Amino acid sequence: MFGVNVSPFLLSATIKYHIEKYREQYPAATEMLDACLYVDDVISGAENISQALKLSKDADTIMKNASTMLRKWNSNNQTLMRTWKGEGLEIHPRHSEQFSNPFIKGFRDTMECRP
Repeated sequence: MFGVNVSPFLLSATIKYHIEKYREQYPAATEMLDACLYVDDVISGAENISQALKLSKDADTIMKNASTMLRKWNSNNQTLMRTWKGEGLEIHPRHSEQFSNPFIKGFRDTMECRP
């Protein structure tokens, strides 16, 4: 239908459907996606690098199974950024060549969501 703006609703309903399919297998990732997804952005945080890596990989798996790719991973932790890149996750392009810059300590678009 032209002239009717239903795509945000359909996007949200489709994502929620796929999240629910993995609730038991990936409880932390599904909770994070359910609570921290805004339109097509996930804004979240973790207590440590290993938890952030597990959440991101599990969320990536869930969304890949829904034929959706999570891209532009971003963190103020350079070790996590390097790990994501090594794991094949697509990091935000403005940071891909800046790992060695000692002046990058945080990013204004890095936020934390706690449900």
